[in-house]
Amino acid sequence: MKYLAVLPVFLALAAHAQRVPFPTGDAHFTAEQASRGVQATEQECAKVSPAVWARAAGGAAECIRYWFAGFDGDRAKSVVVYMPGDQLVGSGVDPSYTRRRPSDMQKIAHQMQTKLGTPFLLLTRPGIFGSSGTHRERRREPEARLMQAAVDAIKQKHGIEEFALVGQSGGGHTVASLLGWRQDIACAVPTSAVSSPRARWEVKGFKRDLTGFSDSYEPVEHLQPGAFHPKLRVFVLGDPRDSNTPWETQQPLARKLKSLGVATELVEGEGADGERHHLGASGQLLGALCLKGATTKEILDVAAKGLKG
Repeated sequence: MKYLAVLPVFLALAAHAQRVPFPTGDAHFTAEQASRGVQATEQECAKVSPAVWARAAGGAAECIRYWFAGFDGDRAKSVVVYMPGDQLVGSGVDPSYTRRRPSDMQKIAHQMQTKLGTPFLLLTRPGIFGSSGTHRERRREPEARLMQAAVDAIKQKHGIEEFALVGQSGGGHTVASLLGWRQDIACAVPTSAVSSPRARWEVKGFKRDLTGFSDSYEPVEHLQPGAFHPKLRVFVLGDPRDSNTPWETQQPLARKLKSLGVATELVEGEGADGERHHLGASGQLLGALCLKGATTKEILDVAAKGLKG
């Protein structure tokens, strides 16, 4: 029995040891990094910028990379933060992933800031786009806790007072998770979000997440009254024909938030890919409008004209 007790610890240490070294230059992101995970030390993290060494409440720590534009130097009070979706697709990575480098991510941040007209921050998740960690363990509580710590560190570093959080797919799971823990989120746009992982895999007839784990963090189950920004507005954006993350599995988040008195809207768009899943750019637009003070009616009027991609 004592061997069984230490087995989970052994497996965790083994997985940690199998990670690839942390990249500190401007090389293209690799499939190996996304599939095996990336190992970093705090000293290595200090060699790249911008990045934060995020230590979660449970003790885990990773180097989380991000890129920003439209700040006053390195300061901003209100910021649109965008978290991309998963980069592992089946047994490989998204085709565009290995064509990108850290410098490309900075260009994207500048492009989005120019388009949106608000301070903008592109925030990556553990194990992808240069961040250390293990992407195969996404949608579990440790990932969400690390992202909570990363947002805390970024907030302190840049003097940020409030956020509009936007997350596509797996990034939307992070947004939903952080809603339960933060009172500085003025606007949130979970976009094609895997906000109820268990419901998603059950609808698809699976017994566990696509990651292979069955202990996903379920944000909807942890939302509590009184835990939100007093003026929080949430726009749950999805495509009713999404075959990756069915629309019905995105709606429990909206229902729960409404039951807690949070101003929440279900917004429909058209995913710009074969699965009708990609709506990240539309999510960023809604988040920026919200942060700039557009009324909910004005935002819904924009959505009614058609959102795609």
